[in-house]
Amino acid sequence: MKYIFFYRFMIKSILLFTIILVSENICAQHTKDSVKVKSLYRPPVSIQQDTLPVSDSVLLREQFIYDSLLARQAFIRDSIAAREQFVRDSIAKRQRILDSLNMLRQVLPQLLDATIKTLKEDIIINQQKICIIGDSTLCNYTFNVLPFNLSQPYTPWKGEINLSDNPVRMEFSANNQVKSLQAPGLTCTFVYGKNGKILRINEKAVILNKSTGKLYKEPFDSVFFDVRGRVAKIKRYIHFSQATDSYRKGASLFVHLTQVKQFDYDNDNQVTKMNVVNFCDRWSAATEHKVCNIITYSFNKQGNTYFITRKNDPANNYSDGTFTIEFDAMENLKSLSFLNSGKSENWKTHVEVNQDGNVKRYLYEINGKINQTLDFNYFLNDPQAKYPVEQIKCTFEDDGVSYYQLNTTTGKSRTRDRMTGEWSPWR
Repeated sequence: MKYIFFYRFMIKSILLFTIILVSENICAQHTKDSVKVKSLYRPPVSIQQDTLPVSDSVLLREQFIYDSLLARQAFIRDSIAAREQFVRDSIAKRQRILDSLNMLRQVLPQLLDATIKTLKEDIIINQQKICIIGDSTLCNYTFNVLPFNLSQPYTPWKGEINLSDNPVRMEFSANNQVKSLQAPGLTCTFVYGKNGKILRINEKAVILNKSTGKLYKEPFDSVFFDVRGRVAKIKRYIHFSQATDSYRKGASLFVHLTQVKQFDYDNDNQVTKMNVVNFCDRWSAATEHKVCNIITYSFNKQGNTYFITRKNDPANNYSDGTFTIEFDAMENLKSLSFLNSGKSENWKTHVEVNQDGNVKRYLYEINGKINQTLDFNYFLNDPQAKYPVEQIKCTFEDDGVSYYQLNTTTGKSRTRDRMTGEWSPWR
């Protein structure tokens, strides 16, 4: 029994050992295969690769670089062409501006000379050339006149029309002629004759209230030029029409010739004679058209002094006589005097100027005595000043002393004490 039990035990042990060995071999083989083929339990990591061959990728890269260079070259060419076109357009624009300025520089002196001689009573003795500042601006139009009355501040013997920073307003026609002009004291339109020898100046219309009703008054002037382009004759007209209740032009009534001016010149373009024919007022077509007076001015220049002889027709011993107008070397007025043919009028006005060239004082001399002066105080650089200029009238007595002053700008006056010589406050 013992050997049978032992024998069975040995058989079972051998079988168990065999089973264990077989199991270990199977597990070892399984582990080895699993190590070799990891995809059985772990997915392989995917690696992105070019789908095209390496040689095709290089060609595409080179093509991209070549196309980029072509695009950049095209951009540079277009930029240079645009810049060149911009420069050409700028040059052309500046040239057009310069051509316009040159045109204005040529035509404005004659046009402004004719307009001023027509609309104002001043006698122009010379005018400065209009220059071009840079390539986009005109300098101001300046001229000198012969004044017959001195009571204004600044420089009444000099005229200036601003053509630069605050220029006049002008409109042009299709053929580049000045069609209208608007400046201080000058508001008119122009119509040109075919041969360039006649110019029509239309002035601003006004409404007149008469006992017979409202009249629509349209002044216009015909200017005639000589062969040298100088103003030879000016005819001034007024076109009267009925005025509606809304102050508009109604039916035409008549045209009235009011004045005719004629000019003579020497070889230096200086005025030597001016004849003015004034016609009497006329308010209806039935009124007789007649001459009221004729005034003839004769001019003679000696150095910086002008002698102007005035003669009336019919004669007038009070206003007929000789004006003497003296300038200094800087073209500033020094004095203006008048002696009539009847010797009853003998006065002289002396002019003093300040450091800015404006009138500082007028000294009015009558029959050798200065009885009155007109002083000017300027506040042009004071933004707080109520008035840019104040004028003070000083009255002198026979002892040559002023005891009374009147500020005609503010209306205040003051007096001097005859004993102490002290002035009272302005009141």
